[in-house]
Amino acid sequence: MDANRRKALQMTVSRTMRALEQNNMKAAYVETREDALKLVRSLIPEGSTTSSGGSVTLAECGIMDYLKEKTDYIDRNMPGIDEDEARRLVARMYVSDWFLSSANAITQHGEIYQVDGRSNRISCLVFGPRKVIIVAGVNKIVPDLRAAVERVKHTAAPANCIRLSCDTFCTKSGVCISPSFDESDLMCHADCGQGTICCNTLIMKRQREKDRVTVILVGEDLGY
Repeated sequence: MDANRRKALQMTVSRTMRALEQNNMKAAYVETREDALKLVRSLIPEGSTTSSGGSVTLAECGIMDYLKEKTDYIDRNMPGIDEDEARRLVARMYVSDWFLSSANAITQHGEIYQVDGRSNRISCLVFGPRKVIIVAGVNKIVPDLRAAVERVKHTAAPANCIRLSCDTFCTKSGVCISPSFDESDLMCHADCGQGTICCNTLIMKRQREKDRVTVILVGEDLGY
């Protein structure tokens, strides 16, 4: 990235961080995924009780390895567990010290946009765990909620459905069945398949509990 594009990006990041802080969230910026891991390690002491939502970004940064190796990590996705056990693990996630996730999109107005299937991720983001850390590459920053919706339709949902082998239209085609913005329905307004992950939407804006949520923006393209 040349100096001019880098300067423009830095202004976008600064604007987004100010908006997040105005919405009672902490905001930090690091240049690389390695720096993101160092920051997370400094925030979360070894032995803490941790949990997370599914996240390519956390894996790419090495954060998932740290959580599983150095903390008391609650893993609802461990192989071989049935639905009842998965629900019991989610209940434990609600009382963990730290919950980590990425974001589907972060607007320059300081809003965090998430779309989920089972929705254990979005429920933990807004209630339960004492502290939340959201790690996102600068590729997740968008101008507004309209752009956030379109980012999920064009980028995040198809890639995640393919990753998770979901039985959906976008897994088979690589594109959303309803790729255009629809003011009457921010997600899919058609039946895209039984395995859809676009079931519930969360928009995190001004938080009642100041600094419960920390957003770490990373100067790389990460995740979907």
